[in-house]
Amino acid sequence: MSTPRLILPSDVELAGQDSRLLARLCNIGRYVRVRRGVYAEASEWHPLDESSQYGLRAIAFQLATRHQPVFCRNTAALLWGLWTIGTPQKLHVLTEERGGGRSRGDIARHFGRINDGVVRCGPLLLTDKLTTTMELITRLTFERAVAVCDSSLHTAAYPRPVNVFTPMGFPASNHEPVWRVDEPQGAPLSKPDLLHAAEFLPSKSARNRAVAVIEFASGLSGSAGESLSRVRMRQLGFAAPELQHRFVLRDGSNAFVDFWFEMQREAGEFDGRGKYLRKDWAGGKSLQDRIMAEKNREDQIRAQNVGVFRWTWQEMMDLRGFEQLLLQAGIPQR
Repeated sequence: MSTPRLILPSDVELAGQDSRLLARLCNIGRYVRVRRGVYAEASEWHPLDESSQYGLRAIAFQLATRHQPVFCRNTAALLWGLWTIGTPQKLHVLTEERGGGRSRGDIARHFGRINDGVVRCGPLLLTDKLTTTMELITRLTFERAVAVCDSSLHTAAYPRPVNVFTPMGFPASNHEPVWRVDEPQGAPLSKPDLLHAAEFLPSKSARNRAVAVIEFASGLSGSAGESLSRVRMRQLGFAAPELQHRFVLRDGSNAFVDFWFEMQREAGEFDGRGKYLRKDWAGGKSLQDRIMAEKNREDQIRAQNVGVFRWTWQEMMDLRGFEQLLLQAGIPQR
């Protein structure tokens, strides 16, 4: 899939053509107006997923505004790869106007100091990972806050320091990002860092809320689905599992399961189906080879007198259905 190039009227004029050509191309469906004065080819725009389109909207906003914006909250979280669950509808930016500035259309402005806790990532300015995490975990529901906090503690498989990685892994000279919504970027935070930041929150209720999330969070969680599964296990009163338990396979390699219930010798796996479709998962193997490799891995774990049960995102979101799934697997409920 090709990466869209964002086009400005000035680009067309430099090519010796009338800038009004862009509007005409939009009218016949060949181009898409990403933002006023910023366009992309429709054939390149429409195949993108929501998060990639959102990333381009952020870049387009930066290109179309007079002063470089500082992205914060959900927008910054998406760039950091934090697990916010779903794509935001608005672009979140900082403003130093005490009243919050004027939020209009798809722009949500939030009061803050633009010189504190702000870093550069490729062509973008955004709040740093700690600031972004604290902003979200004090505002989201508990389960969504845990997902964000887990991801802030998680060590990415291929981490890139903030002064090296650029939006969507493209060169800093390119404007077109592809947001890595499932791979936290930059150095992982630590619980002491987060707990220290919580001490400076403006109210006791905010501090208590943040501490509850931080203490429950774990950097061993491998995805938002695993984070929410763990929260729901607690809500339903099930025994707390061990995360990322290691098994040794016949060839001496290690296999880790998402959840391990030692007393029941049961391994629980959150089955995010999307991983089977990703080309960068399992060394770039074909879909058939990936499924067979996963089956072989599970068979070798079962051979060690272990039961394995799985659930999907849809099954986990059905609270009572998820309760029955765990009970059928023999997991004790308080």
